[in-house]
Amino acid sequence: MFSKMEKKIKIFKSFEEQEEYHLSEMRSTTVKERFMNLYRMQMLSKVFNPVTDKSRKIIIQHGHSAR
Repeated sequence: MFSKMEKKIKIFKSFEEQEEYHLSEMRSTTVKERFMNLYRMQMLSKVFNPVTDKSRKIIIQHGHSAR
């Protein structure tokens, strides 16, 4: 189900160069790949930070929402 990402080391001369590289890498992916990456991050987050309180409630007080 999950494809392995290619491992590589890239050295940048500036933060701007690094940012441009990451933006161009993101532009080269499809929407489906981006959603799959988001899904993988959510699943990994659940592994490291499991939900302990399964009965969450939303309480609205004075026109604002709070947990």
